[in-house]
Amino acid sequence: MPGLAAASSADEPKERPFRSDPGSNLQKLKMADVETTDEPTVGLSSTYLVGVITGAVVIVSLIFSRLFFSKPKLNLPPTPKGIPLFGTMLKTRGPKTHSILIEYIKELGPLYALKTGLKYFIVVTSPEIAWEALLKNAQVFSSRPKLLSRLNFTGWRSVNSALYGDYWRGIRKNLVTQVTSGSKVASFAPFREEELVTLMERIDREAKSNDNVITFLPHCRFTVFSILLHVCFSKRFNAEDIEELDAILKRLLIILAPQVIDFIPFLQRFSKKHKNECQLLLDRMRKMFTPLIDEHRVMRNNGAPELDYVDSLIVLQKEMNLKETDVLGLIGEVLTGGTDTTANTLEWTMANLVKHPEIQQRLYEEIQEVTGGHIVQEAQLVKLKYLQAVVKEGLRKHPPLPFGITHGVTQQTKFRGYDIPEDAMVLFHIQAMQNDPTIWKDPDVFNPERFLNNDPNYDMTGSHGPKSLEFIPFGAGRRICPGMNLGLTHAHLILARLIQRYEFTKVNPNEEIDFDDALRFAVVMVNPLKARIKLRSS
Repeated sequence: MPGLAAASSADEPKERPFRSDPGSNLQKLKMADVETTDEPTVGLSSTYLVGVITGAVVIVSLIFSRLFFSKPKLNLPPTPKGIPLFGTMLKTRGPKTHSILIEYIKELGPLYALKTGLKYFIVVTSPEIAWEALLKNAQVFSSRPKLLSRLNFTGWRSVNSALYGDYWRGIRKNLVTQVTSGSKVASFAPFREEELVTLMERIDREAKSNDNVITFLPHCRFTVFSILLHVCFSKRFNAEDIEELDAILKRLLIILAPQVIDFIPFLQRFSKKHKNECQLLLDRMRKMFTPLIDEHRVMRNNGAPELDYVDSLIVLQKEMNLKETDVLGLIGEVLTGGTDTTANTLEWTMANLVKHPEIQQRLYEEIQEVTGGHIVQEAQLVKLKYLQAVVKEGLRKHPPLPFGITHGVTQQTKFRGYDIPEDAMVLFHIQAMQNDPTIWKDPDVFNPERFLNNDPNYDMTGSHGPKSLEFIPFGAGRRICPGMNLGLTHAHLILARLIQRYEFTKVNPNEEIDFDDALRFAVVMVNPLKARIKLRSS
């Protein structure tokens, strides 16, 4: 991505660079070069071999199952027809999965099942049904699926991937206490201020060299990622290391998406390519993070702990007998989960503000009125009601994770008269619920006004009854995103500072903003937002 040169200043805090093996294949990996394919990875070296094996497996499986197995037939939710073995997998996997699943609502209703390989997805697209599952039946619907592909990395050991139980409670409690609680988020304010200064310098530099045109997303990613590195390690990193780390972790997000082996488990033996790439990325993380973790460990042993997230994981490692890979995975989770969702929310929101200059102007006027023309401070964000409404509308129209994180069930269960298999994967289609024309007036219109009524149902917690699940960009129930408070603080502050400093307009006045999207872990703009900026006179 462009514009990622390091900002330099005589007064800038001393950076702590770390160097990686120059001979590594991944040393050449930069953020702009990250492959963003979302196609399944089976790790076979020949397409022909895949076809032969698959054809043989289909024939043998059909004959074998008909002759030797007679499982009780489940009463599943409405299910579209698929092809043997694959089910609907070939039709629904890809960059438009979120849109394809919305189309099925017309045919199958608000609760349906998709046969995907040998597994089932249960898709929920109604707030009422989501409430019944996530809140009334939370004990059953609060786990995660046992994805075999995760075993190629660190297993089901992160906050997002852990199965429901004591281990998950322990690592989640630590994350909330050390990173995402209100007091902790406030304590990170100095980190944010440092990176916001760098953000403006980077944007000014690109604008100056490119006729006042910038590519928006890379600046947001770089800033949020840098802040989260502060949160984890209490240190600044130089731009080159940030780019390399971000590229590695972004690639990790892609390859940790569900793979073919998660739906057709007996193909696991052919997943060597996927396993090798996971281990290669894990090795890169180990080389980069281990010296810093060891440094934290020495400081704690000397009675001067950093008291940051990494330090808390060192303590937790003893208390919960965490493995080295658990610690690496938990650090990576904070960096990846907190970066993509926030940066993409900012891009989608800014795209709408460029499309609707009258909304952008109203937001600017609110900021100036509240701040008296001074630089907006974090303490003032709570007074910026229109800013909050703008961000909420961005999250409603373009939830970064259209299904949240896939849920699993703790046991086979009956739900609304249907059988839900124990190994089912449950998707709560947030995007479908937040853009349902039977719920929202003119859902395709970007209208922050809809969030200015202080309705508690729209506080994004999903805790006030079925209606409050109409708007759950961070999920709901026991597995609601624990980073909501931190992510919103970053989104509000970065957007407020940007709008206060610059006016954002179309690069070419006669061209429309392209809102085409694609699912690549988060839902991203197919054509990243470019905007022309102008320093505001104030």
